[in-house]
Amino acid sequence: MNLYELNFTELSEPNLEFQTKFNEFIDLCEFSLETKLGLLFFLGMSLPGSIESRLKLDDPDFKDELNILTAYSKSSGQFYDYGDLNDYIFYKWIYNANLAIIKMSGEETDIDKYLRKIAGSKIIIGKTDVDEEFLNEIEKGVYNLNLVQNFNDRFFTELGKHLSEKKYSSLKAYEAGLAFRMMMLAMDIEGTQLLISRIQNTMSPLYQTLFCSVELFFSNRKAFNANHLFSQIMQIFYGGIESPLGKVVYPIHTFHQLLFYKESSIEFRDEWLFNKKTDEGSAIQIFKNSINIRKTGLIENKKDIINSGEVYDKIIIDATLSELDFLKSILNVIQSKYGINGKDEFLGAKNWNTGWNNKGEYIQFLVILFYETCLHAAVVKEINCEN
Repeated sequence: MNLYELNFTELSEPNLEFQTKFNEFIDLCEFSLETKLGLLFFLGMSLPGSIESRLKLDDPDFKDELNILTAYSKSSGQFYDYGDLNDYIFYKWIYNANLAIIKMSGEETDIDKYLRKIAGSKIIIGKTDVDEEFLNEIEKGVYNLNLVQNFNDRFFTELGKHLSEKKYSSLKAYEAGLAFRMMMLAMDIEGTQLLISRIQNTMSPLYQTLFCSVELFFSNRKAFNANHLFSQIMQIFYGGIESPLGKVVYPIHTFHQLLFYKESSIEFRDEWLFNKKTDEGSAIQIFKNSINIRKTGLIENKKDIINSGEVYDKIIIDATLSELDFLKSILNVIQSKYGINGKDEFLGAKNWNTGWNNKGEYIQFLVILFYETCLHAAVVKEINCEN
């Protein structure tokens, strides 16, 4: 039996606990309707591949893993049940997204030779017209987080435009995505896995976090329920204490817990603006608080941090700086390392929604700001803070 031959009617009903929590994450990100629908469509597309990458069809745990497919909503698994959708549109953006990834990474790959060819014809399953305008927006060889984030947002938005035109709900968009994946598998198993997995592997930490949520919910529900989106992005981005950088990230994770969560609880503190329905920015609030890791005693040996290679701006090691000069250094690190311009967040009373694709991208920036500020604050000799 192949995965596309499953009888979806026999699978479990949606898990309302997961559905509610995941919708909270989505709502916090304040995606456009099109981006949200496209994200959920692609989430439905991606999950079968995630299961197949971990388990064989004859594995005794395979049936239990199938609960992941219906955690958010229950699809029929048959794309003809969503017959008002034009499958070419989805094929087009999946194919062009792969061409964009090749361009971004500077690969010399002919994606067509990995796709199934119909015997006796020129038809290649999954191949569509090339969208030159879209590809021209991709900067060849400039592979940084900002480029990847913009690529992800554009891809999901383009998928979601068609779903929005057809008045699809969030649940139905997810269901249609899962059914579309089943249709693709029926025509080309290897090509489908290649096209989808390449896009999955080219996701920003924000989207990695959202797409890992289903598996985390079933594998470690306590951790899933305990973490705010900010915290989950940080975990995905920089790893946990069990990672090779454990000595580096442990004090930062500990400080993060003290700073963002109410004492001895999993409840987020009320004062963090980015967790509220407000346009007011939080960058200054994050920066000012992050510097205070120096006052906690959590950094027992800054040599571990220096020797880790994580300190991007080595000039400031053991330096004495004003708070303004330290901020300039952090913003230069973020620009150089991630391709993200965060300077505007510190010029006047800026609202967060004046320069970011969505609030999810902004929260991701705040995670970076927190981590890099803590890391670099730990290795300077002194920061002369201003009132």
